[in-house]
Amino acid sequence: MTDTDLIPVFDGHNDTLLRLYQSKEADVEKLFIEGTPGGHIDLPRARKGGFAGGMFAIFPPPVEKTKRSAVPPAPSDNEPLPPELPQ
Repeated sequence: MTDTDLIPVFDGHNDTLLRLYQSKEADVEKLFIEGTPGGHIDLPRARKGGFAGGMFAIFPPPVEKTKRSAVPPAPSDNEPLPPELPQ
């Protein structure tokens, strides 16, 4: 099968950004660009598989947390909402 025979693929949910965020590697961009042996989408596999686009799950860390390995917990129902952002 050649690249022109591929059916475009849209991934409705993937954790690529979270995997890169949690990586202990110093150069996470290189992991994505050159590829990794396991995990989620990377550029070489995306090109080979006909990846056309997707929804990338994003978990922004709270301001007080700067550790790359920590994933913030989801807010609970009793937690107050943050202040509204200006338009």
